[in-house]
Parts: sequence; C-alpha cells; structure tokens
Amino acid sequence: MILRRAAALLTAPVLATAALVAPLTLGAAPAAAAEVWPAPASGAWQVTGRGWGHGAGMSQWGAQSRALAGQDYRRILADYYPGTVVATRPNRPLRVQLTRFSGSEVFVETPSSAALTISTSARTVAPGQRLRLTSENGALVGTAFAGGTELWRETWTSAPVLATPDGVWLTRADGSGNRYRGVLRVPVASPVTPVNDTWLEDYLLGVVPRESPAWFAQQALRAQAVAARSYAYATLSPGETADICDTDRCQVYAGSASRDAAGTVTALESPSTTEAVRATDLEIREYAGQPAFTQFSSSNGGWSVQGSRPYLRAAEDFWSSPEGRAPQDTVASWTASLPVTTVARSCPGTGGQVLGLVVDGRDGRGAWGGRITSVRVRCTTGEATVTGSATRFGLRSNWWVLLPGGTAEITARWRELGGDTGVLGRPTTPHHALPQVEGTYQVFQRGSVYWSPASGAHAVRGAIRDKWGSLGWEGSVLRFPTTDEFALRRGGAGQHFLGGSVYWSPVTGAHLVRGAVRDAWAGLGWETGFLGYPVTDEVALPGGAFTHFQGGSVYWSPATGAHEVHGAIRDAWARQGWEAGRLGYPTSDEHAVPGGGRRSDFQGGWITWTPTGGAVVTLR
Repeated sequence: MILRRAAALLTAPVLATAALVAPLTLGAAPAAAAEVWPAPASGAWQVTGRGWGHGAGMSQWGAQSRALAGQDYRRILADYYPGTVVATRPNRPLRVQLTRFSGSEVFVETPSSAALTISTSARTVAPGQRLRLTSENGALVGTAFAGGTELWRETWTSAPVLATPDGVWLTRADGSGNRYRGVLRVPVASPVTPVNDTWLEDYLLGVVPRESPAWFAQQALRAQAVAARSYAYATLSPGETADICDTDRCQVYAGSASRDAAGTVTALESPSTTEAVRATDLEIREYAGQPAFTQFSSSNGGWSVQGSRPYLRAAEDFWSSPEGRAPQDTVASWTASLPVTTVARSCPGTGGQVLGLVVDGRDGRGAWGGRITSVRVRCTTGEATVTGSATRFGLRSNWWVLLPGGTAEITARWRELGGDTGVLGRPTTPHHALPQVEGTYQVFQRGSVYWSPASGAHAVRGAIRDKWGSLGWEGSVLRFPTTDEFALRRGGAGQHFLGGSVYWSPVTGAHLVRGAVRDAWAGLGWETGFLGYPVTDEVALPGGAFTHFQGGSVYWSPATGAHEVHGAIRDAWARQGWEAGRLGYPTSDEHAVPGGGRRSDFQGGWITWTPTGGAVVTLR
C-alpha cells in the first residue's frame, strides 16, 4: 500500500517474431501458490496488463522514449542488445515471400507506362491490363485481361519473373494490393505465393514504416532501421524458396504503396523512415562476428524477457514502463476484457464450459509477480494447459492480472480530467484493490483517483489529499471522496467525502469538518459566511466536539446540538472554562436582543454583549 501514499514524481506497432502469452489476483514476486480465477457471472474477466508482444530485445516504444530523452540510436541499440557491436554488411539481393497474397490466385499489373515482362513468355502485359496467376495441375497458368475480356492464356512449368523498370503492382481480384520495388517471382506451387526479389536496403524502406510510426523521433527510427537490417541478415534462409517473410513472423513488409478496391493509392514509405534507413546505410549489430538476432516488440512494459541469445537479456526497462513511457504510448499499461467464450475455445473435447482459470507460475520480474509462465483452463470437460495464451486469448502480452472492481470508472474519470495532460498527469501505478474495504485506487503524477460502490470514482490531490492521507485515507472517518476538489473564493478549495469534508485555503491550510458541526457551518454560509474557513480539524471533547473557524467556533454535544459562538461572547465563555466551565455547551447561536445587544445561551446560563457593557455572564 506504500505506492498510493504519495504520487510518484516520474514521468504499436508490430513484432519481430511471434508474440507469446496469458493472467490474477494482485501480488508481488513469483506466485507461491496457484492463482484461481472463477468464471465471472458477467461473462468476461476484466484484466490489466503491461507491454505488447514477446518483450525480448528492443522495445520500440522504449526506443522512442529514450530518443526523446536525447539518446542516439547506437546508445539505444547498445542498451537493448548488450555485448553487440557496430558492424557493416554489403547490400545484397533479398527474396521476400509475400504470404499476405498467398491463395488460389493473384493479379499483377505494371505501375507505369512500361509494359510488364514475363521471363517464361514472349508476351507482355500492357498498362491497363492485368495478369491473373493460378495453380492448375502442377503448373502455373497466366491469363491476361483487359477489362473483362481475356486476351491470352499460357501455362508455365517454371517460375516466371515479372518485371518493369518501375517495380510491380501485386493485387487481388477486387483490385486492392501493394506496389513493390524490384521484381516478382512466382514459384510453381499451390497455393500461389509470390516472392519479391529486391535489394535488402530497398526492402528496409518498406519495413521500417510498418514496424515503427513514421512520426517517431529520428534516433528511434534509426535504431529500428539497424535492428531490422540486423534481423534480416541473422535470419536469412538461403536454402529455401525465400529468405524472409512479410508478416510479423519475420518483419512486417508491405512494399512502397498500397491501393484499396476503390483505386485510392496510399504511399507506404515515409521521408522520415527513408532518412533513417539511408543514414544507417549497411550498418548492423554484430555479436561474435555474426549478425545479431535483434528481436524487437512494441513494448516490454518495463521488463524485457530473456531471449535465446546472450544479448537478449531480462532486465528492468524504465523507458518502456508506465512511469517512463513516451507520450502517446498506450501499451506500457493497458486494460482489456477477456470473454469466457474466448477462453472456452481452449477447453478439451467439445462443448466444454469454463469453470475458471488457474495461473500456476510467473517469472518474478515486475508488478504482480511478472509475466505468466503457466496457465490452465478448467472446464466441465477437464483441464487444458494453454501455451502462447496471449495469442490464444487475444491479449497484448503474457504480463497481466485480474482487475479489481471500479477500474473502468477510474480510467473514465482520469480521461474526463484531461488524461496525460490533465490535472492528474500520467498513471504511475496500476489499479489496486484495497485490502480491508471494497474499493480501488490508482496513483497518478499529481494525485489519485479512488472508487467505491457507494461513492463512485473521484480524484484527490494536493493539500486536501495530504490531509485525507494523514487522517488514514479510506480507513478514516472520511472514508471515500464523493466529489472531486472544487474551487472556492479567496483561492481556497473543498472536497466532500462520505464521512465529511476537507476545506483548504492558503491562509488556513486543509482541515476536516463533518457531521452536525459541518451542517451548522453550512447553515451559516459555509466559508462565505462570517465564520470563514476552518482552522482546526474537528476536536473530540468529553461528551461533544468542536471545530474552530477563522471567525469563531462551532460546538456540539448530543444534548445541545451544534451551535456557533464567536467574538466577545466566545472570549467571555473561554474565560469561564469553555464547555468544561459552569456554562457548559452553547444551546443557541448568537442572536440579537433588544437595545442593540447580542446573546448566546448555554446549558448553565447565558452571555449577553452590549456596546456599552461588553460581554456579561449570567449563570442560572
């Protein structure tokens, strides 16, 4: 519970390899016992998590955060791949398998006024024409069309190379597709799966903007360019049909432009990412004389994962954590709904209904005990151990935990108050369930948001939050806030809670006022009345209580109720020993009497004040 007692003062893209993952109750360090999550009646678990992707190697959002802090790309890469060194490799041809187009047919067009040539035919495909490729009876069939009219048809038993001086368009039947530099080679196989033969440096022009947003800082983009180049060299498959693929199983690659079915063309290469590739021309990271296997993912959430190489180390990463994340990073921490129906797909047999999830282990690194290493699904048909559960469950990483109630309300209130740039600033902790009462809180840079079923979600900050904390937080008489802080005259502020209020001004500081004393003060105009702001918290007395204000006091007892006393009458009462004297507690507020005087009644008498005689005590 220490994290919430003071607000901390700290301040995606795709994956380089397949993502992992999976879930439970809040904890720290590796779970010593299984975490059991019964299936919720609502039909979905609400979870919170850290990071996006497998978490090994470079965090792309971490690179952005580091670049904004002034680190250059070589420093970024050295930190994410410790032990690797700068090296170069010559540009080389690269064969990219375009698995996104793998299917029963593909179409090829020329992107310019130049005709499309075909290595296995004397024919060409002119501008405005399309070449359809299909696999039939162990051969590749090419059919040229102009509009809906078939122009010619040929059968090829060897892979054709399709080329123009300006690259090629590879499309689907509806006309949507991508433009690629270099040429297309189409192996004779089923399904039809084209290969883009291009130069590695040109390939990177299409990779970097798909792996990192083009608006990232230039040093982050350069780190991405070097990591992508190194990864390509480290994963070449010279004995296969292609060297590398075009999806997140390898690196995402979509060529230089895309076109939708309506014919709208969108450039996919960006000047900023092209600059990053050109500025790092031929540069890679090397380890023991070989290109480094530079895995990367969108975000590690604050801890990287131990990978398959010595330089892919598990280490804490402030720059990718919720506290150190870059602006616009929404994946350092996140929330999600996990439907029971999604989990049910992992039940053994058929027709199984989910009874619950069981988390058997975590890796011990970071919040909640770290990433989940083992999770089981309990079903009416038996149990099943889930591997790769982030992919299986549709979550961003395997670093996640069950959310307590109220988290959606807390997040919504934070956003209503301006989110990262609002009065509270960025989150510095996850959501936390309170241990003794039903409630949830989250700490931000400049305050907290607390939720309970009775109060809803409200922000507490500044001196009022400090006062509430000094009284015992939600365990105090105030319990939970029922409003946010509101501004008052003379530069002051107030906030209501289930058990009372805290009022603050620059002159008086922050003080608790509650119960019948608060009601009496409210009846006199709150801080705008003659009493002004409270200058003490409520003070308990034998058989009663009081609160002092700038302009007087309010005293209460069960027998008398709450009444104000101020000025010369209060001074005279004080000389009589306050409520412990013979006068006892006040039984009325001060009121006017004939002759221009004032009077307050007490249990043991009264005090009358006149302009000529001052305050006179009368005992019964």
